[in-house]
Amino acid sequence: MASDKTGHAEPSAAARDVVVFDFDGTLVSRDSFFDFAVGHCVGRPPRLLLVIALLPLALLLALRSRKSAGSALLWGMTVGASTRSFALALSRYARHTLPSYSNDAIFVELARHIRAGSRVVIAKGTMAVLVRGLLGARSLGPLPIVGSRVRRSWGGLVAETHCVGRGKVRELRPKLGILEWSTVYTDSFADGPLLSRARDVTLVSPSRRTVRRTQQLLDGATTLRVLRPD
Repeated sequence: MASDKTGHAEPSAAARDVVVFDFDGTLVSRDSFFDFAVGHCVGRPPRLLLVIALLPLALLLALRSRKSAGSALLWGMTVGASTRSFALALSRYARHTLPSYSNDAIFVELARHIRAGSRVVIAKGTMAVLVRGLLGARSLGPLPIVGSRVRRSWGGLVAETHCVGRGKVRELRPKLGILEWSTVYTDSFADGPLLSRARDVTLVSPSRRTVRRTQQLLDGATTLRVLRPD
């Protein structure tokens, strides 16, 4: 499915060369951190019980802030564990489990943009170690990444930043010096702040509602297509 539209002023040369890929639901077919967290906690029953005990608090916090809710659960997963051991567990998951969830068709698109000389960036809500691990497992070189960051607090890890929606736009400028981009790949309308400033948008296995809302958001100049990897 594809939709071509016309109009709009020409973007800068810098914008034409920047391609932004989402990660979860786009380069991989699921929420990578959630999948990791389930396996990590199930294999550690005391840790699982602590996270379950924190669920009511997380649900209450979610009414005001997804970042705070996520922090509560992340803290439960990591309290008493070293940052290094947790990072190693994430890295093992990224190298050994996550490749089986890769969307190969979208990695083909990513490789095509790299060959064309575009500046390819991955902007995601998950932790960078998962992205780096998967890129390494697929024998891809390092790519610029912006995403959620964590810090230690009260013996565990909590979210310092939650890189979703407008957070991705805010992170691109200070981290990578990117003010404009031409192309975006994502599965979610949560990336509306990125989509609204792109000239080419690819939605990956989106819902009908996401397609409809994206069509309403984009102006007459933006090319929209839908990819549904097998």
